[in-house]
Amino acid sequence: MNGEVIIIGGGPGGYVCAIRCAQLGLKTMLVEKAALGGVCLNWGCIPTKALYAATKLLRKAESADAMGISFGEAQIDLPRLAAWKDGVVTELTTGIAALLEKAGVEVISARGRLAGEGRVELSSGEAITAPRIVLATGSRPIEIPGFSFDQEPVWSSDDALALREIPERLLVIGGGVIGLELATIYRRLGSAVTVVELLPEILSVIDLDRRTISALKRSLRAQGIEVLTNTAAESWQEAPGGVDVQLANGSALESDKILLAVGRRPNSDDLGLDTAGVEIDRRGLVRIGNGLETTASGVFAIGDLVPGPMLAHKASAEGVALAERFAGGSPELDVNLIPQAIFTDPEVASVGLSETRAKQEGASIVVGRFPYAALGKALGMREPDGFFQIVARGTDHRILGAQIVGAEASDLISEAALAVRRGLTLEALAETVHAHPTLPEGLKEAADNALGRAIHIVNR
Repeated sequence: MNGEVIIIGGGPGGYVCAIRCAQLGLKTMLVEKAALGGVCLNWGCIPTKALYAATKLLRKAESADAMGISFGEAQIDLPRLAAWKDGVVTELTTGIAALLEKAGVEVISARGRLAGEGRVELSSGEAITAPRIVLATGSRPIEIPGFSFDQEPVWSSDDALALREIPERLLVIGGGVIGLELATIYRRLGSAVTVVELLPEILSVIDLDRRTISALKRSLRAQGIEVLTNTAAESWQEAPGGVDVQLANGSALESDKILLAVGRRPNSDDLGLDTAGVEIDRRGLVRIGNGLETTASGVFAIGDLVPGPMLAHKASAEGVALAERFAGGSPELDVNLIPQAIFTDPEVASVGLSETRAKQEGASIVVGRFPYAALGKALGMREPDGFFQIVARGTDHRILGAQIVGAEASDLISEAALAVRRGLTLEALAETVHAHPTLPEGLKEAADNALGRAIHIVNR
């Protein structure tokens, strides 16, 4: 079979790229060996956020008494909760299949490998060809010495999201996004959760200011999640009633299950990269140049296979940009301006430069902040914890970055992302009338604060 574009991998990068290619009139073939939607939809973003939303009801019910509303003791029907989560995933995967069909994308259920210039061999024994091939095969969880996903007590994120049981004690190895999100969910479900992180700080690979990290850590402690930094887990052994996890400092922690969440590695193996001349670095990331083209002419890579944050929306944006480039366009995509959302409690979201990074780069900056506790909407929601922060250039007040810690931060960051992407100024944001009472008012007030004219807090 011949086409104009072959895409290997049907995750948020691959299927989005395929649909946009087809919309632009390119004959497109999408090769996917497993489920459409990839890790994000089936075993990552979507099931995690569905469970985050479901378990938030438990937290709300616990605190409702302060509002004068009382509930009986919550009952968790784990099989029904898992079935509901799976139903959300199924609805979305079915929708993606329908969108691909309507767009005219030919979906091929098989494993694909590069087999020379413009050629992809399928696990079915057939071969397909196209002048442009896009690699979008995503990533998988990392194991570390002493801990294997083949060992019964050791969970991957996939195992945790399967909801087979609620362990009385859960030890999370890894204080990154995945570890902290799942720690939040299982703490709400009733597990006693401890997080151990090898590095000096949690979320260390994300450009977040110390103030933001400190606010999150205070909240985690308040929820009963213990966080141990500068702590290395070395091995585990069975113990009466559970397991003992041995730490590098000579101590041990008792647990029932171990969630290993120390990061992900790109799925760049078994793709036949050598046959096409595609180079990877020591981490397995595919080397790319301008336009997302690899070291092999006509072969491109997107998403978790290439440098940059491993985010579904980054992969989708790269997929769209690549499709439009194939059709003769010249879209601009700056991965440094892609927002990040972390579904802890409270949520954390950021875009652009932190205050720390801006200072390190020598920028003259002004910073504005506004606390959730000063927002009427936040108080009415009983969500007073957190703050908004905006960083802008001191010379022309162009907004360089924003961080939000608090309720609905994942939704609120989009306005800040637009401001950073389009180079808006503090004045542009501050002078835009925001509806009242709402949470987005906090962004406006933070901009006002940076200008020294906030109304609902005392300006510094």
